[in-house]
Parts: sequence; structure tokens; C-alpha cells
Amino acid sequence: MSQRPENPGQGCQEVVPAQLLGLQREDETIEPLLLDKGLILQKRRGYRFSIDALLLASLVVRSRAPARRSGKIRYMDLGSGCGIIPILLAKWNPNLQGHGVEIQEPLADLGERNMQLHGLEGRIQVLCMDLKRLPERFPSASLDWITCNPPYRQLRAGKVNPDPQKAMARHEITASLQDICSVTSYLLRTKGRAFLIFPASRSVELLSRLRNACLEPKYLRPVYPRVGEQARWVLVEAVSRGKEGLVMDEPLFVEDEQGSYSTEIRSIFRWDF
Repeated sequence: MSQRPENPGQGCQEVVPAQLLGLQREDETIEPLLLDKGLILQKRRGYRFSIDALLLASLVVRSRAPARRSGKIRYMDLGSGCGIIPILLAKWNPNLQGHGVEIQEPLADLGERNMQLHGLEGRIQVLCMDLKRLPERFPSASLDWITCNPPYRQLRAGKVNPDPQKAMARHEITASLQDICSVTSYLLRTKGRAFLIFPASRSVELLSRLRNACLEPKYLRPVYPRVGEQARWVLVEAVSRGKEGLVMDEPLFVEDEQGSYSTEIRSIFRWDF
């Protein structure tokens, strides 16, 4: 794919309050969140959110998951990073409340300050902890929705990035795909929904791990860089203890034939739902 800004909102003009009332640190940048959704703090170096996080958030928004008739949607984001996914979903649905879970203390602190920046600290609490220990803190079947953008590479696959934040985000250092599926299965109520994005090359493993954890894959959409290339990711929605039956959606292309962002991707950047 052609070179793109790592943050799709980059380039927008925004008046930034001085140091954002003390929320910004010296090693962080203040950048537009999409096109008109305010601002977000990111690390200058290390982990920074990219387009896959936006694709995952859009999967939830476009899901046919039934809304609760009353009360809040009990939600959790595993591996929350800077908090981009909970922020977008909480802005979209005022009934959504829950937690972002991040094992790396600098990123958990960053995510917590991003919640403050958007006035969401009362709805989304950021927990700095190992996701494998969540069953010690939360009862089983206590959540409605879980999102996760897992590390894409197994620990033995490829060179591990020397930057610790990037290494943990990209390789299964602290949690494997099996760990994630097991914890998700424990936390979701019956008919609760799990939303994931994962490399297309590991899609068979993902579907197998989900089913083995009683998370039935119900929706899959392949994401391609452009026409004529192999799929890069798969977007998957699974239902806890759901019935068999998978919907395979049409491909999502990031770029059009001219090398520009596709119409659908541009609508995601506008958060036009």
C-alpha cells in the first residue's frame, strides 16, 4: 500500500488548548481523532493506533447485534492501547459502559487520560492488568460485548521489535490467541458478542480457536489493501454459545484503483454511520 499518515485524522486543523489542561506528556503528540471527533493523545514513539483499530470499531457499529432493551451495554476492550476503540464506541452509543484492559502501564495511563480528554472517565475505566487474570476480578457471563485487536504474530514467528510497546502489540508475548479466546468465553454472557480483527493468513486458526472456546463465528469479512492483492485482515464477529451459521460478507478494499482511500474507508474516517 502507498504511504499514509499513521493516524487517518492527521492533517486536520484544530485549535489545541495549551497542554490540554495537563493531560499531555513530553513524549506524546496531540492529534485529531478522525475528521471531527476531537483530539487524541498518542506516543511519539512506540505503539500508535492505525487503520485496523478503526476497522474493528466500525465492525461493531455495523453489526446486527441486538441492542439491550434497557440499561447499559456491558463492554470490554482487550489490549486497549491508547483507548481509541472504546472512545469511538462510547461516543457512538451512550449506553455503552465498561473497561479497557491494557497490560503496559504507560499505555494504560495514556488510555486513562484519553478517556478524561473525551469526558468518558465515568463510563470507561482503564485497567492496567494482565488479561489472563480477568477471571479473578470479574464474574463469568458478566459482559455483553468484547472487542479485541490481538497481537498478530506468534512469538516464534518473525523478528520481535526491539521497542517493547510495539513488540507486545505485534507478538503474542503476554497473551496468546488461545488465552484471548478463553478469557472472552468466560466473560461473555450467552449470546454476547466478540468482535476481532486478525491477519487473514491466520483466519483458520482464529475460527478454530473461537469455536473451541464456545464462541461461534457468525460473520466474516476479508479486508484487502486493493483489488488484485491478497487479503490482509479478516473482521470476525462471534456469538457466545451461538448456533452454527457463518455469513461471509463482500470484500472491503482499503484503496480504490487510483490508489486513494476507497469510499467505504473514507466513510469510516468520517465516522459516518
